[in-house]
Amino acid sequence: MSAVLFAAQAAIVRHLSADLHFLEISLFRALFGVIVMLPWLMRVGIGVMRTRHTGLYVGRGFLSTVAMYGWFGSLALIPIADATAVSFTFPLFIALFGILFLKESAPVMRWVALVLGFVGTLVIIRPGFADINSGVFLVIGAGVCIGGSAMFLKVALRADHPDTAVLYQSVYMLPFAIIGAALVWEWPTAEQWFWGLMLGAASASAQRCYSRAFAIGETGAVAPFDFARLPFAVAIGFLVFAELPDIWTVLGAIIIFGASIAAGRGEARRNG
Repeated sequence: MSAVLFAAQAAIVRHLSADLHFLEISLFRALFGVIVMLPWLMRVGIGVMRTRHTGLYVGRGFLSTVAMYGWFGSLALIPIADATAVSFTFPLFIALFGILFLKESAPVMRWVALVLGFVGTLVIIRPGFADINSGVFLVIGAGVCIGGSAMFLKVALRADHPDTAVLYQSVYMLPFAIIGAALVWEWPTAEQWFWGLMLGAASASAQRCYSRAFAIGETGAVAPFDFARLPFAVAIGFLVFAELPDIWTVLGAIIIFGASIAAGRGEARRNG
């Protein structure tokens, strides 16, 4: 579900970026991400927001905002499928950081998946053989920030509810996003406000699924499932924007898919 909703998020950003700066679109995501979580907060009560990890959430809010700028900025420059394919560096950074900083287990298949995933990413980017759009570098930079953000999330979820982490993410992203949007502000139309609301709803819902996954499993075991975003992104890109990935994007994605499937089966055997 997280993969489906993140693909929908990308399509909304792609649509809005035709007329709005990505810094302003980022404010939509943070603002409406808070608003759509308020019914949950009213139902469970304010007590669920008590935490000992305020510093982690502030740091995650900053990293998430920088990652959002990179991701949303890339979607204004390159097709959805290409941006999504390059964003497969996200789970690679998350899994690698989990091993390095959280001392998670590192079975052979997990390292194989990381190496092959990196090879698949190089096939997509083809450094030295194709002109690399600056949007590619924005995606990779976003991946580094998301990797760091995921480490903060994993530590916070040892004590906090996953939905608490989702709400705090938007809350602490909001002041950073306001500063960025103020630099380029143009008053949105009614339609753009609507799509901004849909963006916040899709993003918050995707993060709720994402946080629950990390609360249950190790980062390296969960991260490969993020690759499921590509077929949804390809379908949306074709149906809505008449975009199709080239053969190198498809080939790189196949390599990454194969690596993630092998890693997932290895995890299942190890845990079952």
